[in-house]
Amino acid sequence: MDRTERVLAAAAELFVRFGVAKTTVDEIARAAGISKGAIYLEFQSKDSLVEALVKHELRAYLRAAAARVEADEQGGRLSRIYHHCTAELLDRPFLRALYTRDVEVLGTRLRRDPPSPSGPRLALSEAFVERLRSAGLVRAEVDPAVLGHLMGVVSLGLIMIGPVRAGTETGPALLGQTLDLVADMFAATVDTPPGEGDVAAGKQAFVDLLGQIYGSLDGEKVTA
Repeated sequence: MDRTERVLAAAAELFVRFGVAKTTVDEIARAAGISKGAIYLEFQSKDSLVEALVKHELRAYLRAAAARVEADEQGGRLSRIYHHCTAELLDRPFLRALYTRDVEVLGTRLRRDPPSPSGPRLALSEAFVERLRSAGLVRAEVDPAVLGHLMGVVSLGLIMIGPVRAGTETGPALLGQTLDLVADMFAATVDTPPGEGDVAAGKQAFVDLLGQIYGSLDGEKVTA
């Protein structure tokens, strides 16, 4: 792990534990095992460090979500995309913290050319649902706008309750079972029946969508 990666890893851990506002550059330097001056060789300010960390975490999230979808035989279906995106997000404490603790703080820090904290819900956009429907993967009677809103609301609920449940003995398992049930509900009410639709086209639509967002972060593309 190089110096930049050590700084980002230390910052992510401290931000999750204490919040962005309460974490100092001195504390990040100590956790990373380097001097405060060395951090400023990598980042001009705490704001630029936060921005770099958000982009770093989003890039990792997009790559991991793409890999999950590609590895799933039925990964091009909306219910499976929803499951993989949400499960991956729940596995990432710093991205969860964007919703549960520091949304407002990060929003003010990243006002200039920001990677939106809503980034992890990219796959739930109305245009993406329309593309899946054109591939025969979403039922004709489903309203893409309503579905996108519903999936976003449900995802946010799972993210918000995650830290609370994580502290209980059955919390993590219950959260996973809840996600499975929600995805099954979407499979029964939103997906077309098994065997219908072009699953490969759904996977490609997802990779294309993530590629657009990945490119907006650093001019790069994500591949499955």
